[in-house]
Amino acid sequence: MKHVIPLALKLVLWSTVLFSIFTIFNAPLLLIFFIALATVTISYALGDLFVLPRAGNFVAVIADLPLAFATIWFFSYLLIEPTANMLYASFFATLALGAIEAFFHLFMENRVFTDKRMHQTRNWFDEGRWAVEFAEEYEEKRKRDDR
Repeated sequence: MKHVIPLALKLVLWSTVLFSIFTIFNAPLLLIFFIALATVTISYALGDLFVLPRAGNFVAVIADLPLAFATIWFFSYLLIEPTANMLYASFFATLALGAIEAFFHLFMENRVFTDKRMHQTRNWFDEGRWAVEFAEEYEEKRKRDDR
């Protein structure tokens, strides 16, 4: 039950983006919904359940971008039209979905991955990892003989 709500939310978000972009090219709504359903299933299984708990939000979003582009373009190429317009539509849909995925991963971290393994992910910019030291030079200053 804990995966039903995030999966439904992701399907609604992805469907909204894909419907708003692919209807410009007169794609059938049923095919757009099928593309959304297939890509959400693949992205949720690979990106959200596999990559996100192990690598964190930033890496999961970076991994989701080529995965989303490849799956959306593949299904739109097969089901709608094999034209360059589908390539452009897939690219712009992927950009919008990348922004949405960053916030969706925060939702997943707070609501789904509440166990300890999510908090053990590597922090990419940990406080205290980089430090600056201020010190004086230890080299003795030599006095010059003014002759």
